Amino acid sequence: MCSKKYVICDIEATGLDAERDLIEIALITWEEGRILEIYETLINPLRPIPEYISNLTSITNRELREAPKFYDVADAIKIRIEGAIFVSHNTDFDLGLLQKKFQELGQDVKVKKICTLKTAQELIPGLTNYHLDALCNFFGIKIFDRHRAIGDAKATLELFQELLNLRPKNTLKVLFLPQHKKVLKNISTQSGLLYFKDCSGKVIRTEVAINMAQRARELLSVKPENRDLLLRTVSIQEEVTGSVLIAEFKKLSSTPFRPRFMITIEENKCGEKFFKLMPFKKPLKGPWYFKSYFEAKNKLNHLEKNLKSDHFVYREGKKSKEEIMRHNQKVLTLSKNARFPTDHLIIIGEGRRAQEKSLVLIYHHHVVGYGYSEESYEEIFSKPEIYLTERFSQNIGADLAAKRHLTVLKNLKHKKEGWRSLTKMTMTNNKYTDSQEKQHESQQF
Repeated sequence: MCSKKYVICDIEATGLDAERDLIEIALITWEEGRILEIYETLINPLRPIPEYISNLTSITNRELREAPKFYDVADAIKIRIEGAIFVSHNTDFDLGLLQKKFQELGQDVKVKKICTLKTAQELIPGLTNYHLDALCNFFGIKIFDRHRAIGDAKATLELFQELLNLRPKNTLKVLFLPQHKKVLKNISTQSGLLYFKDCSGKVIRTEVAINMAQRARELLSVKPENRDLLLRTVSIQEEVTGSVLIAEFKKLSSTPFRPRFMITIEENKCGEKFFKLMPFKKPLKGPWYFKSYFEAKNKLNHLEKNLKSDHFVYREGKKSKEEIMRHNQKVLTLSKNARFPTDHLIIIGEGRRAQEKSLVLIYHHHVVGYGYSEESYEEIFSKPEIYLTERFSQNIGADLAAKRHLTVLKNLKHKKEGWRSLTKMTMTNNKYTDSQEKQHESQQF
């Protein structure tokens, strides 16, 4: 984009009314990152200017009486803006007035245009003001000779360069709105939940984060895709959980997972197992659950593709028992990927503070609950149920979150969490106790 030729324009006028006229113009020709030419001139409007305009711009009526008329400089202006991209802060005002003056001369000027005001509104949502002063203050641009065409044109050029750098896939800076800088200052770097709130204190977004400070900065950085959150966020409340999985569980309490479809394993009259997509209904038949039909159908297609065999494409007759057994084994192998690694396991992770550990207990392929403890690992492994502070009853959302978490743990190079398989356990009076000597099979990803 920088290889194109741009003409950055600013004008000063007799006022803002419909009968306004030009009194000064500045044109900066900019191409490939450098200024090629600067053109500026006063223009005699053929009438006195209001006193407030003279005070604002320091341009006097005497100076304007000695300045050239628009028709004297029209060709010089036209030759510079035609064939270039016209850039100004509020092009409706600047280009609109220029086109009006050319029309009075019986000429028409058509150019491609970029308005830095509108571009800033698109790329930097959430600012309270988009005047040139406000945007220059946001980017740290100093304006010299404010309300003079050349001073404002130079500031507009710097602003335009900053906006070019904010375009998608070309971002050089990470910027935050002034009202969010203080909000972001004291957020913890631990794992937990972020609650983004609007001016009334209502939670407008709940975000699970491994590093809350980093995630908050990502979501409140000035980017077009963050527009809605930038516009609405006034404050952020954080809740440290230590474990990102427990943060997922806590989020489920406010936004529970409600499946609409599931894929089950069925069996036909010949004893051959197959996958079936159907609307969700209890009792749970798993092992896959989905919110959308599209998501469920994609998964079913993937599973069926993995079941296909090239061995008997041209065969006649029914499958043999041996073939059915091999097929069923494939079905069971694929279904194992949707289950927990073992029937009973415990996931140990970081706690909310030093020395504390988080734990998630899974029994019979369902998340039982979670909690925290400062006890030793062996104490926690021996009777994890006594440290649970929150319990679940076949919560599909919690189960899916835990399975996803275990997959992530498996692929991490630097691991702060791990899981251990627990040996045979029995349920007594709604509590879990070891039924034999504690010989734990340990697996750390």
